[in-house]
Amino acid sequence: MKSSLKISLGLLGCGVLAFGISSLRSDEHRFSDIEKRIVVDKTPLPTGGTPVMSYASALEKVMPSVVTIFASKTVSSERDPQQEELFRRMFPQLPDDFFDQQKGGKGHPNKEQGLGSGVIISEDGYILTNNHVAGDADEIKVTLPSDKKKQYDAKLIGADPQTDVALIKIDAKNLPHITIADSSVLKIGDVVLAVGSPMGLDQTATIGIISAVGRSNLNIIDNGYENFIQTDAAINRGNSGGALVDAEGRLIGIPTAIQSGMSGGNIGIGFAIPSNMALNIVERLLDGGGIVKRAGLGVLLREIDPATAKALGRSDDNGVLIAEVGENTPAAKAGMKAGDLILFYDGKPVQSLTQLRLDISNSKPGAEMTFTVDRKGKSIEMKVNLADLDQIKVGSTKIGRSSGSVDSQELIAGVVAADLDEDTRSSLQADDSLKGVLVKSVKDDTPAAEAGLKPGMVITQIDQSDVASVADAKKIVSGFKGDVLLVQVFVSGRRDILAIPVKK
Repeated sequence: MKSSLKISLGLLGCGVLAFGISSLRSDEHRFSDIEKRIVVDKTPLPTGGTPVMSYASALEKVMPSVVTIFASKTVSSERDPQQEELFRRMFPQLPDDFFDQQKGGKGHPNKEQGLGSGVIISEDGYILTNNHVAGDADEIKVTLPSDKKKQYDAKLIGADPQTDVALIKIDAKNLPHITIADSSVLKIGDVVLAVGSPMGLDQTATIGIISAVGRSNLNIIDNGYENFIQTDAAINRGNSGGALVDAEGRLIGIPTAIQSGMSGGNIGIGFAIPSNMALNIVERLLDGGGIVKRAGLGVLLREIDPATAKALGRSDDNGVLIAEVGENTPAAKAGMKAGDLILFYDGKPVQSLTQLRLDISNSKPGAEMTFTVDRKGKSIEMKVNLADLDQIKVGSTKIGRSSGSVDSQELIAGVVAADLDEDTRSSLQADDSLKGVLVKSVKDDTPAAEAGLKPGMVITQIDQSDVASVADAKKIVSGFKGDVLLVQVFVSGRRDILAIPVKK
């Protein structure tokens, strides 16, 4: 039997709930104030050499700067009447106030608690960690390796949900802080060490290598910017926000997530945010009042395949195709048109949509950037003044953070769908006769994914019944009694039928 794999964030090792993610503002801090106190060493590691018999000297540099973070959040009590009724039928002997006691009493909120790690990056107490560790906490406590009995109150300086980076600060001086390396020069096969507090075991070190760089499209971060280092160094719950360092003890990444098996434990596939990306976010958080402002172009893009490349008269599939240009956007003002193929951004070859999206997001609103596009075989260079991503619209739809105007719901296991609006119908080049629901996301290794269901498809029928809304679709699914669901989809101008096994 094929074992199921899943992506899981590595925050919680104590059986508690994960926090939502958000960012807070603080106008009291600027990157220039701490930049001179952050140590950066961009010297590449040497290759080859004799085998190293011990990494104790590297860890001696790292351990004092890796802290344990305790975060808590108060949430309102939510009770499930249907679950209560089921339990009362099964266990009629339960006292009347049983569920009140489980929830802390009527009207009493619950406190969720989480455990994670962090890395001191300056002697005056700035600590780098993950957003999912500290970003939405009401209270943050930090313990240092030098004095595990003392807890410091920490302040959230800022957090960025879209990269899962957060910056906190404790009131302390002369703290040991880590040296930060240049993550852009990492090579597959470089030895790495992970240090953190997995399962509450603080100051734990594990060893491995860099398995891959530039990992993206993993859907670890919702609507996020992913550019992960992959490593086989053991990372478990509680390692989140800690340190991934090179053989010289320099920070190269922040452990963030693992791919785990049925047991939920480490199987040698872990992911870390590169140090360059994390430090870039630190600067933008400090200079942006605790939030990150991103630049936007104002286009809808698509990857090109060999058939599209051939239609464009190209012998390679480099570049990203513009499918739509929004009105009054930076792209429109610069003269970009649908059908243009973006080949270069700021002098850098464009190799994928994900990479271009990440590169543009790393620019600041207002920056002037040079794009090179191919238009009907002619190379054109354009200067574009990028704008604030959150203020850009294509049609009537914001292409920055979700505005929340579209109601997305889980339809079947691992599949999130939304009502089909006019803008989406237009982008699909479909006429008004197309009715259905848009597939927003499909989790890997689910029956739906294995059956071929993909984001961007429109579900037009379920169990041979037409659907026109998410409400229609959910009603049909909830009443389905079989084992395999027939789903008709509209994709690339045609319809197809998928058979999706349904777990009972």
